[in-house]
Amino acid sequence: MKLTSWLVPAVVMMTFPVLFAGVFADKCSAQSSNDPNRPPSAQNSSRAIPQRAATSAAQKPSPGGPSGAEKILFDQLNESRVLAGLSALRWDANLATAARKHCALMVQHEALSHQFSGEAGLQQRLNEAGEEFSVAAENVAMAQTAEEIHYEWMHSPPHRANILDPQLTAVGIATMPGSKGVFAVQDFALAFEKMTLNEQEEKIRELISAMGVRTADNPERTQWSDARKTCQMRDGYAGKATYVVRFETADLSKLPPGLQKPLASKKYAAAAVGACVPPNDNTGFTHFHFAVLLY
Repeated sequence: MKLTSWLVPAVVMMTFPVLFAGVFADKCSAQSSNDPNRPPSAQNSSRAIPQRAATSAAQKPSPGGPSGAEKILFDQLNESRVLAGLSALRWDANLATAARKHCALMVQHEALSHQFSGEAGLQQRLNEAGEEFSVAAENVAMAQTAEEIHYEWMHSPPHRANILDPQLTAVGIATMPGSKGVFAVQDFALAFEKMTLNEQEEKIRELISAMGVRTADNPERTQWSDARKTCQMRDGYAGKATYVVRFETADLSKLPPGLQKPLASKKYAAAAVGACVPPNDNTGFTHFHFAVLLY
């Protein structure tokens, strides 16, 4: 995994590449006097947050929520996303915990890095903080003010790509004073709420039903238990299904092509969905494990 260092006047920055990211869409509108992407010297300190940002971005801080320079970066981050036509990110206390721990190390070392000697990598740090995620990214920087940091992040392609990644849903930010200026860390994620196996299965059943195939969703039905048993098996399958599809995914909003194709063939009248706990791959990423039996 390649780390890229960027040096600009008065600001030192580093960015951690987005993992498993989709295509980055740049939709920024023209700058205005209220645009957080303008140089700090050109910004109005009393600028109003755009209405859309006020309703979707200015959420009530959770325990351990942003304050001071952290809140400045959080607000400007979401203003930039809203101006680009993207959804605002929610503040995540777990991500903030990870960001603050790493920021303290940067201050201690008086240097920028995504991983110091003896420190865990980004994925493990987020996992240790209690975060469940399928995409992770990180920006780090040092400057004299938070406004300078955001401005330079937005004018550095890899940092800007993280800030405006449409896949991301949550962020935690840390800022701490150091001998050279303000150190800052933004930890991003496509975060997940904890879901039971039943809730995971229901998401997939809804998608299958939308393709016109009936689902066996009664837990007392043999097909339902066969699907769960199959999900837990390394080889073979339980029951008398005609076709079996196993898959892992981090996105419960769509079916994999390998399942869409047989469903679209109209050869099968019913499907049973079984979820199970995937084996731990030690990456820290959250993913869901399914078996779908077609009849």
